Amino acid sequence: MPRTPILALLAALCLPLPALAQPADPELVDVVSSNASEQEAEQDVGTLQAELARVEAERQQLADALAGADNSVQLEQLSAQNLALRDRLSAMEQLADARRSDEQRKWFIVGASTVALSLLVGWLLAQLGGRRKRSMWLN
Repeated sequence: MPRTPILALLAALCLPLPALAQPADPELVDVVSSNASEQEAEQDVGTLQAELARVEAERQQLADALAGADNSVQLEQLSAQNLALRDRLSAMEQLADARRSDEQRKWFIVGASTVALSLLVGWLLAQLGGRRKRSMWLN
């Protein structure tokens, strides 16, 4: 067997494969990458359109709720409720003042009764114990 083909075969096997590979056509690479980016863009557009539709529906729902609610009626109801609560507050404050006044009056009567009873007991003890003569003190 001739040695030349074997040496050529061995030399070919020793060369790196990328050196032997044919360079890719730049137009083909651009087409493949552009197809991939177009698919991603279409998916993104579809997702964004779905999100836009959801947000628009929510905005319309909120606008309908805002237009449907009569703010003046609600304001009048709140004003009436506020007035009723203020009246109730003033009535409760008057009741609290009356109770506080009754409590002060009660403790005043208890204190005055204690003083009067103490004076009465002191006077009775003085009458029952008898008086000591002044001469006993001067001893």
